[in-house]
Amino acid sequence: MTNNGLLEEVCRTRFELVRSGRWNEADEFVRDAVPGLEPAALAYLPGFPKTRGRFDPALFRAVQAVNRGTGRAEASGIAQRVLAAGEALDEGTFWQAVTVLFHAGEVGLAHRHWIAATGHELLGGRIMLLRDDPRAAVRLLDGVRPRGVAVAWLALALTETGEFDRAHAVLETEGPDSAELCFARGRLLLAQGQSALALDEFLDCGRRLAEWGVVNPAVLPWRSSAALAAADLGDLVLARICADKDLVAARRWGAPRGIGLALHACALARGGDDVLLEEALTWLEPAAGEALRARHDLVQLLLARGEVERAREHTRRLREAASCPQWTREADALASRLLRNDGESALSGRERRIALMARSGRSNREIAAELNLTVRTVEIHLTAVYRKMGVAGRPGLRRALVPTA
Repeated sequence: MTNNGLLEEVCRTRFELVRSGRWNEADEFVRDAVPGLEPAALAYLPGFPKTRGRFDPALFRAVQAVNRGTGRAEASGIAQRVLAAGEALDEGTFWQAVTVLFHAGEVGLAHRHWIAATGHELLGGRIMLLRDDPRAAVRLLDGVRPRGVAVAWLALALTETGEFDRAHAVLETEGPDSAELCFARGRLLLAQGQSALALDEFLDCGRRLAEWGVVNPAVLPWRSSAALAAADLGDLVLARICADKDLVAARRWGAPRGIGLALHACALARGGDDVLLEEALTWLEPAAGEALRARHDLVQLLLARGEVERAREHTRRLREAASCPQWTREADALASRLLRNDGESALSGRERRIALMARSGRSNREIAAELNLTVRTVEIHLTAVYRKMGVAGRPGLRRALVPTA
């Protein structure tokens, strides 16, 4: 067997052991099968430099903890001790330690170490994304050779700044797929209302991460994102399965961002739960893209229920926290809807059902046949839905939140 064939066989066997939770056995297998091969060579560390440097067993345990989603405090402590040791670190060691920090929720600390080390553009771009500064991420990642995770992270940053066409163009430059690329494509498609295609990308991302034994949503919150796409499509069963799994994993790991994302997903998977959306906002940074998205969904939910005063307060907060023109426009659109709102705009039960069916892609004729109505009656109800929700036809409806109860 060639060296490449041996390594592929080792990878497959290790992944199967990891998938069944037998982490220690997996590492022992690697050491026995390929003497001298570092287990770190098989860890999930996107963007990890080819010049890996020395192998630090304690730091590798911290990387494993990130992938497993357990032992956040210990993993963060190990990374901080490595970075504070006062010695010059090779690129691979530095990358591992900083990655552990930002996955543990210590993004500010990771940023300070990155600045002190004179900065690596690729790593800096990832940090800026997590610091909710997508414009800075775009500036940094624009200077990186467009390949691998650089493409994925640049596309994510462009999606957050609302530059969808450019994000598409960037993603078209990449060849082989990866979990990071699937996730980036999914986020872009979701932002553009193409929820079915987005869901496929998120599920593919999950399959790829499973091969590495990654279960921690802090690495990539693919389940929470899949739940948002499934909820958009009206598949609340799948949405709830994905969201609930991510919430359990996120609480076990304990990083605030993951918990907030999972709570947002759970709220939509339950057809629109304002209590869960409010709780999600307590875990997310106010100016973060995820927080703006959650608050936007909360305002739409409140408007659909006719709770105008609460909707007005959250619209004001959204406008104050808007960090890019896209969110400023969204806040202004909600404010315009509030000006037209008479306080009696909550959807009726039939309007809500028709709105959900139209949102899922059914035609007026299909809705009429299923509900035993005339096509004209469906048209009248949809006109009322559009007026009450302040949206322009089906495209606007697909981007709006329609509570199921």
